[in-house]
Amino acid sequence: MKLYLGLLESSLPHETRIFAEVEGKLLDLKLAYAAYLAHAPGDHASAYELGAFYFRQTIAAFLERGEPALKALDEVVSFARKNGVGELHGPAGEKVVYDIKEVRLLPPFQNPEKSFVIGFSDQARVEAMPKAEIPTGFYKLPQTFVTSGAQIVWPKFSAEIDADACLALVIGKAGRRIPPEQAWDYVGGVTILLDITARDVNRREGLTTNNLLGKNFPSSTSLGPAVLLEPTRKELETIEVTLSIDESVKQKFSLRDCVFNIEQIIARWSILGIKPGDFLAIGASMALESERLQNPAPLKIGSTVRCFSPAIGELAHRVVSSGGVRR
Repeated sequence: MKLYLGLLESSLPHETRIFAEVEGKLLDLKLAYAAYLAHAPGDHASAYELGAFYFRQTIAAFLERGEPALKALDEVVSFARKNGVGELHGPAGEKVVYDIKEVRLLPPFQNPEKSFVIGFSDQARVEAMPKAEIPTGFYKLPQTFVTSGAQIVWPKFSAEIDADACLALVIGKAGRRIPPEQAWDYVGGVTILLDITARDVNRREGLTTNNLLGKNFPSSTSLGPAVLLEPTRKELETIEVTLSIDESVKQKFSLRDCVFNIEQIIARWSILGIKPGDFLAIGASMALESERLQNPAPLKIGSTVRCFSPAIGELAHRVVSSGGVRR
């Protein structure tokens, strides 16, 4: 099941809604669950309240509700399919089903407490097999998040930017110091992340093991478009992600190609404590192609960037100059 975070045309900026993709349409889950309860036997007085309880304004808040929320999701999706998605309305006749073009999609996570990407230093890339045994990482700050369709704005302070396709492991429940053998219990879903790096700045920062400005500037983190909930281990390890620049494939990987596995990543970074809606991403630059790590793909102004996974969706962007763009 894929979940999206979005706004309707009539919504205020804080009135975000969670949508599920059902039969090619987006289902407003809060109102759809109220409709399901209104048709179910029993007391219907709390239908709207229960819809708002399980399907709050963020996907992270939905994940915090745990198994009861996942059960509610299964119930409302089964109800929609059984009764016909196109015929579904809220208890008072409200619109519940939308075409994807009617919803302004947002990055599925707005302000995670921890949003890491696993990465090596540039020096590790010259080795046939990197020797690091501990997955290091860097922050992607929420104010840099965009999703598909947004422009990637070339930062004025850089002359060299590139892109790396990533899969972001979404945390489904809170924990700390998680043993490797329990790591899979904490994976709530997965989404795509496109990591844009000001490589010349990052290279200079690397001299002091700092990866902040070169990794975090407006539009340097594309996230989404959807979260694939609770994939099985086999599904997750075989999800393929492809990065294309101007229709030419530059990267292709799955988690089984990566030099670090999910158990290592979660065990290491859960030392800090992790919460629902946090994510830990790993990219093609951590994946082997033959005996070497893949390289990030250089960009230029005017490039069209496409990051795609059949299981999750597509992030598509155009690289533009910062000239004339309000910063």
